[in-house]
Amino acid sequence: MKRTLTSLFVFLAIGLGALAQGKLTPQAQLAVKKHQLQAQRAAARGTAHEQAAPDAVKLVVQLADDNVAQTCQQLRAAGATLRTKLGHQVTVSIPVDSIGALERIGGVVRIDKGHRGRLKTDVARQATGIAQLNGPTLPAGATEYSGRGVNFCIFDVAMDFQHPAFKDAQGRSRIKAVYVRNSTEGRPFTVSDPEAGEYTFPGSIFDTPELIATLTTDDEEETHGTHTTAIAAGSISEQGFGGMAPDADLVLIPSGFFEEAEDEYDTFDEMIEEVLAFAAAYADQSEQPTVFSASMNSHEGPHDGTSTVTAAIEELSNHVIPVFSTGNEGAYPIHLYQEFTAATTSVKTLLMALTDGDDGHAYKYVPTVVGYTRTGSEVSLQLTLKELNQRTGRLTTKWTSEKVTATLGGEPMTSTVSSDDDETLAAVFDGEVSLAAMDNGDGRLFVSAEAEGGMDKLQLFELVISGAEGTAIDLWDQSVGFGGRNFVGLPGYIDGDSDLSAGDWTTTDRVVSVGAYCTNVMQRNYDGTTIDTTNDEDMPSTPDDIAVFSSYGQYPNGICQPVVCAPGVNIVSAWNSYSIDDDETIDAAMQWQGGTYSAESGTSMACPVVSGIIATWLQASPTLTLDDVKDIISYSATNDDYTAQEPLRWGAGKINAAKGIEYILQNYTTGIREMTAQPADGAQHVYDLQGRRLQSRPQSGLYIHEGKKFYVK
Repeated sequence: MKRTLTSLFVFLAIGLGALAQGKLTPQAQLAVKKHQLQAQRAAARGTAHEQAAPDAVKLVVQLADDNVAQTCQQLRAAGATLRTKLGHQVTVSIPVDSIGALERIGGVVRIDKGHRGRLKTDVARQATGIAQLNGPTLPAGATEYSGRGVNFCIFDVAMDFQHPAFKDAQGRSRIKAVYVRNSTEGRPFTVSDPEAGEYTFPGSIFDTPELIATLTTDDEEETHGTHTTAIAAGSISEQGFGGMAPDADLVLIPSGFFEEAEDEYDTFDEMIEEVLAFAAAYADQSEQPTVFSASMNSHEGPHDGTSTVTAAIEELSNHVIPVFSTGNEGAYPIHLYQEFTAATTSVKTLLMALTDGDDGHAYKYVPTVVGYTRTGSEVSLQLTLKELNQRTGRLTTKWTSEKVTATLGGEPMTSTVSSDDDETLAAVFDGEVSLAAMDNGDGRLFVSAEAEGGMDKLQLFELVISGAEGTAIDLWDQSVGFGGRNFVGLPGYIDGDSDLSAGDWTTTDRVVSVGAYCTNVMQRNYDGTTIDTTNDEDMPSTPDDIAVFSSYGQYPNGICQPVVCAPGVNIVSAWNSYSIDDDETIDAAMQWQGGTYSAESGTSMACPVVSGIIATWLQASPTLTLDDVKDIISYSATNDDYTAQEPLRWGAGKINAAKGIEYILQNYTTGIREMTAQPADGAQHVYDLQGRRLQSRPQSGLYIHEGKKFYVK
């Protein structure tokens, strides 16, 4: 290894000497040589460095004040492509072999590398104030709060377990444990419960360097989990891409499939209760403060804090700080509410969740609607398939289901019809239609309507729900994201709204729910392309304003979502390298130590910003409770003209990490006590001011115990 490094050093010295003509800055020389080495390595792997111009580099060229036009002509003659011009400075793309000719042009004064601004995640770090607490811009002498001594536990899909964002400066994995529910290749995770006794969790845990080194990714097609984990706790790259808590211990719970899986789990929504249980048990065993992050939610439940998932989250909050995203349906009419009167005893809407067809059909149809009554003792529902004449807008009935009725105290009523068994349905629809209506067991009624199949003509399902005067019902569309939408408000039909667009899982006060706002309108992709999303058709972006997709709502139980908002638009973070095809181009500026970076948007991105910041707060005061965290958010969040316009969509406002730390130090770690002896329960709950848990008797100095500072002589 030593001889290899020496040979490389000699090669670099010779190569750079050939470039040193007096006009290239040292940074430019290094950049050019780095480009050459990357191209050589790519060639050795059999892949092109850049598809468009594999031997080209981008440089900044400073020109003499006179004869600028002539100099520009000479630049082009030398093989340079002029990219931009500002005053007497231009940027060019030029083949590496032509740089010598560029230097010999008399009107060229100086050649430098391109200097990139700190974008995307770095913008989020600045906007949230986290850059004042950790990272390369930390003021000299300031105390660093980087999540050290805190567990960051996340449930997500498509994690690149070997990404450099999850390694420390010495190249060691910062992953402390990976819980894989569908693999037994790790070791059993066993707990002892005073009521249930000793039991072993399904799957296994990978919690040694050797076991963690065997993991690659749980999903080669996606990248979501890699991106969110690094937003919260990724190591900071040389470009400035990095997480809020870059020194936190990583505890990862992937939801994808492993090749050695023994049990199959659907991503995201399969047995979330098991995931939450593991997070609580692991936090208890580790004896470290823990924040749990989940960039997900659901519209399956009643949205009033009574679902099994909200109950599990409420228990989880006794062990960790739970943080969930509200959802990305804030711009969709995903919700429909109707009160039945003497004049209006039904609600009629159209379902149109369509995607491109498969199995020989022009359209694929996947509408799913769930609903819960607030009042009323009986409701009925029925689906009718109607063909849409796109020229006239007329709807013609083609098939009608039976009516399904539910009553309080009555038997569950369901109906499932397949085109295999119904000739009338088969003539217009190839698939299955299901209806359900039943007593929810808590004084309310539950209804659902679902269809899945294919069709050759544009057809819509008409959903009619009826009830007696005084009945009130909420419906939620679960098909957003599959294409099209439900609750279509054509003439004679009721349209939906987005007033209750946040998910069911966060309709409890025992969670931090997160919405998203915009800090950057430029989407920067790993292939080097950029997209201005200011006027994007689906997701227009306004700096400092709420993201159009950010879900929100005030629910019947009084819960308002979100609790707080964070940057969630065009956030650059780590990318699952296993999801990138070998022939794809990766821009050099979007790589670090072999790992790839790219931009994504969503409350999925805002959620880990908040959970990562909370990890830094737990370092400052390890005994913070969920109520404490909400108190800190409330007092420290930033508010401005944008948050004043729609306060419900913003919650407390824009999270402010630095002000949060200031508030913590003033209110949760004040009162330095003099303590000459070790705390009674030993050193396991004693932390230094950097958040590191002590493993032995504290020496003289300041420490933290039970959320307060104390002094050891």
